[in-house]
Amino acid sequence: MIIPKIKQIIYTWSARLGSKMRAKQNPVSEVQSEYDQGQYYEKLALEHNQTFERLYANHLTSENNPATQDKRNAVWNFLSAALKGHRDSQYKLGLCYLNGDLGLDKNYTHAQEWLERAAKQGHPEAQNTLLYSYSQIAF
Repeated sequence: MIIPKIKQIIYTWSARLGSKMRAKQNPVSEVQSEYDQGQYYEKLALEHNQTFERLYANHLTSENNPATQDKRNAVWNFLSAALKGHRDSQYKLGLCYLNGDLGLDKNYTHAQEWLERAAKQGHPEAQNTLLYSYSQIAF
């Protein structure tokens, strides 16, 4: 009689704790997954771009280049993770805006914003990049 009650209590509490733990863990793993996908698409864009340039060196147009879509996907994933507070994604977006990478236009205002967000979270490269940029560009 007491063993079924204990099992019922354990089952009830483990279900409640499990859902609370998943709710706490899921956003972190989701954000990291978005960052990882961004890195994957960035790598894919580089590979596609190299292949496209090698095969179609005489007719390069961004419309036909599959790397264009890969870059867009990479930026989308980095942005999604950065907006959720992922400091590596914030740093990556800052660099993309600073250097005009992944199809983004150079934009020092956006670069500064994303690099500062990452630096505030203790990202060491973001702090160094900001210091260097301040000395070179004077945000």
